[in-house]
Amino acid sequence: MKQLDIQLQEIIAHDEIRRILNSFVLSTGLGAVFHGCDGQYTLAPDNYAIVCPFCSAIQSCPEGSSRCIEFMVKAGAQSAELGECYIARCHAGLIELFAPVVFEEQYIGFVSCGPVLMWDWDEMALEEITKRVRGIPVSREKLMVASQKIPIYNGKNVQASADLLFMVVNSMVSAGMTALKQRRELTRQQAQIAELVFEKKRAEEAVTALERKNMPCPYPLNKEKELLGRVRLGDRNRAKAILNEILGEIFLSNAGDINIIKARILELVVVISRAAVEGGASLEKMLGLGYEMVGQLSGIHEFEALCLWVVRQLDAIMDTVYAMRNVRNAKSLGDAMEYIRGHFSENLTLESVARQVFLSPFYLSHLFSEELGVTFVEYLTRVRMEEARKLLTGAERSIIEVANQVGYEDSSYFGKVFKKSVGVTPNQYRRQIQKSTHRQ
Repeated sequence: MKQLDIQLQEIIAHDEIRRILNSFVLSTGLGAVFHGCDGQYTLAPDNYAIVCPFCSAIQSCPEGSSRCIEFMVKAGAQSAELGECYIARCHAGLIELFAPVVFEEQYIGFVSCGPVLMWDWDEMALEEITKRVRGIPVSREKLMVASQKIPIYNGKNVQASADLLFMVVNSMVSAGMTALKQRRELTRQQAQIAELVFEKKRAEEAVTALERKNMPCPYPLNKEKELLGRVRLGDRNRAKAILNEILGEIFLSNAGDINIIKARILELVVVISRAAVEGGASLEKMLGLGYEMVGQLSGIHEFEALCLWVVRQLDAIMDTVYAMRNVRNAKSLGDAMEYIRGHFSENLTLESVARQVFLSPFYLSHLFSEELGVTFVEYLTRVRMEEARKLLTGAERSIIEVANQVGYEDSSYFGKVFKKSVGVTPNQYRRQIQKSTHRQ
């Protein structure tokens, strides 16, 4: 397992790590310390010296500290190799527990816990430990006093402590991973929005001052329609990309006025919620999310925070669209939907898609009807019609070309399906879009 050039404090704040370690120490009575892979970086709980006076005594001199670090680095690496908590006897003869800290499948450190004894403390035990720490300038009397604080555990207690430590460390890393993903997503989002804003400003600079004054700042209705279509289809990634484009437009067209931007974003979330209900989400759940959203939005006062918030709401809404209760093959259905979205222009059949997701055609058909409320053909048609709407917003493709690109060899049949789905013919839809654009 490779070591990652990242420190745990980059994933979780110092205060949060110390809070977790403090809670573990207070609940178990055992010492717990985070170490970097090389043992040099450490972060101990506030009361470590009180909990573990024996280790504090051994590590009070360079020789003792060096031996401890060497032992712990090897034991930590062993725990990472095993992928679980490692129980070992330290250089002084005491029992220590080690849980690896693994982030994105790479080893970044470990948490050591202990020490404990698994036998009664007596003169013989003290004699053995004294021999083991020979060369470390710590008096026998000091070790005797410190050793009285070491808890005595049986095998079951030690294993239970190891299991608890492993769960705590995993929870800590999971929380850190979530926070890091959020930061990365926010960074990507801000970079995309900044690029869109820059491109739009550069385009505006090519326009004269008079033209700019008379130029309207339209709301991107076409992008909103495409976004709603992606929400109905469950296309999360494309929906997020379109959402970022809309956020950039909202920021530019409202001159950075945070109150107007919040109002626009709230309107956007409302229409996304409606599309989610059309896509199969529970109306009751959507109403519940709506009440929460209004309360959360009122406490946000920065554009960056607004952007992250609205993406999280989109995620929550998309989750609700396809929240499938008691569905054993929910992943297979999601894979089928994703395959359809990626291959809608091909001659897809229920049988061909079922083969791709390793289900019988009968069962896949059952999943579509029971969980999404549509047949396989209806879902495929919905995907194709959403893509056709997008293509028809431009004038560069003929109706025949649009029909072919969305999977219909017969353009007249495509026209019938489009009218049944959208309510107007492809040519009528294109003219409506063009008129709408001119009015803006």
